[in-house]
Amino acid sequence: MGGFIVQVRQAFATYPPPVPPLIWSGRSHEWRGLAEKPWLRPMFNCLSARFGGTLLLSARSALTRQMQIPESEPEKKAPPKPKRILLVNEQRSFQVMMKAMLINIGISRITYANSAEEARRRCQKETFDIYLLDYELGVGENGRQLLESLRDQKLIPPQSVVIMVSGDSSRAMVLSALEAEPDEYLMKPFSQEQFSFRLKRALARRQALESVFSALAKEDLPTLLAACAERADAVPRFANFCRCLQADTQLKLGQAKEARSLMRQLLAGQENSWARLTLGKACHTLGLNEEAVSHLQATLKNTPLMVEAHLWLAESQLALGNDEQAQQELKRAVDISPQSVQLSRRLAEVCLLRHDYAQAKDVLLSLIDLSRNSIHRTPHYLGAYIQSLTLYALNSNDIYHIANLQKQVNSALSRIRDSLMMSEFNYPVFEQICQARVQIALGELLKGKKMLYRANQNWLDQPATMPPSLLGETILALYQLGEFEYAESLQALLAEDEDRLLTTCIQATRDDKTVLERRQRYQQLNELGIKAYQSGELEQALGHFREALRRAPANTGAALNKIQVLLQLMQKNRKSPEFGAECKETLEVLDGIPLNPAQQDRFRKLRQEFTQLS
Repeated sequence: MGGFIVQVRQAFATYPPPVPPLIWSGRSHEWRGLAEKPWLRPMFNCLSARFGGTLLLSARSALTRQMQIPESEPEKKAPPKPKRILLVNEQRSFQVMMKAMLINIGISRITYANSAEEARRRCQKETFDIYLLDYELGVGENGRQLLESLRDQKLIPPQSVVIMVSGDSSRAMVLSALEAEPDEYLMKPFSQEQFSFRLKRALARRQALESVFSALAKEDLPTLLAACAERADAVPRFANFCRCLQADTQLKLGQAKEARSLMRQLLAGQENSWARLTLGKACHTLGLNEEAVSHLQATLKNTPLMVEAHLWLAESQLALGNDEQAQQELKRAVDISPQSVQLSRRLAEVCLLRHDYAQAKDVLLSLIDLSRNSIHRTPHYLGAYIQSLTLYALNSNDIYHIANLQKQVNSALSRIRDSLMMSEFNYPVFEQICQARVQIALGELLKGKKMLYRANQNWLDQPATMPPSLLGETILALYQLGEFEYAESLQALLAEDEDRLLTTCIQATRDDKTVLERRQRYQQLNELGIKAYQSGELEQALGHFREALRRAPANTGAALNKIQVLLQLMQKNRKSPEFGAECKETLEVLDGIPLNPAQQDRFRKLRQEFTQLS
């Protein structure tokens, strides 16, 4: 009966005289008041013409029963707990509009935040039922970056709803917002009815799948697996979502065969892009890459903007050895969603593996900007950018690119300085290493070497204690400098789960044709010099070490080997001053550089021997 009265109210909202609000509650004494109104009969006559006689008779019958038989008071239920909402938006006009809208739909406990930082402080103190985030938040973090940060710090309860809004309808912005996976996304302007419908839908979904989202928040994969299976059967309208999430969880648990079987069963009943994507991921995990390519291409045919399908198609192409197609696929994905850090990062890695330094440097520069205010920021983007600039300049033999390197690096450093300075990261040392790498690239090897070793002097005795981010940049600088043995010894200290972009950058540097040729020729000459020295062929050994230093002028090991041979020749040929002069000159090159303990000890002993012979 209450539903009927609501229909009456909607149909006759403008019918005179005004209807007292209390008569719509459906209570018996208020219905009696309604029956006594002189305008009741004309209203029911109009209602009969609009909705038919059957509805009119049922209404009259219900009204008569309620007038004749007093209705007992219904059992009182505890009122639902008022919803609390956090509204993050910098525009006062939008806040005022949303306040009116929220109050109209029964939400009055509203907390406002004008920036991402203010919102984060609020969330650290209290939790909310609804998080309404505007994508555009002015200078600093945007709504997506704020959402990623709140989730990373586990500041959003699993039962809470996240709604993101935006006034920018561009494809890149919309996809960027959707990739953050809010519960709902709304384009401005939107009506109260639209907002209310989306909110109710999101709340209902969170309530129906509470066990799923709770396990997901706790990262309890076995429990999540069981919850997905149970909810898929219990709530049919969310069955596809639960089954696909179940398969994703199986992949994380190493159950790729089970995930593949589950998705094939789901797709046997109906086509579903997410299920087809997950099936492709399962096939790739199982090494069935040709089948994976087929499923992922079918996914993209039906859903061309599903960028995750582009990513997994690229991974499958890489596994098949089709590196160029993989790079093209990733480039298409980045063109579709240019604000995706994950896609840009993977594209940069593939570009480095393929030694496409021109595209790598452009992608890495965009990554520096994309991640500046996000949880994805890392100094490795700048380190890889400097390395790609250097390798591009070396391989292009373009004087302009080499001369312009300092300006480009300084510009990139200024972009990330503020964000990295606020973290625990040792930015001053990182900047010194970057500047040392620039000097090395410009041909100022001795200057760059001194800057590099001085930046790392606190860790020379115990390189294993060096922060991983600084360790990676130091390794890149040492390869660039020609300190190949030292670089390889430090590379062994990198963790197995080290940042993939860093390890890719190091591997690309080792395999680069200019670096590889120089390293192989240096190692060959150095080994020949050692063999000649051990055979007593000192002058031949000296020739090999001289040539090795020509290939790698800043290599400490070759310089120490050369000094050792020169000292032997000085003892044999005391009347030949040229050996002494060359030995002194080589010692001066190493003097003042804080070498690692083994090198420093050897250098000290050789210098003492030279002093005695002199």
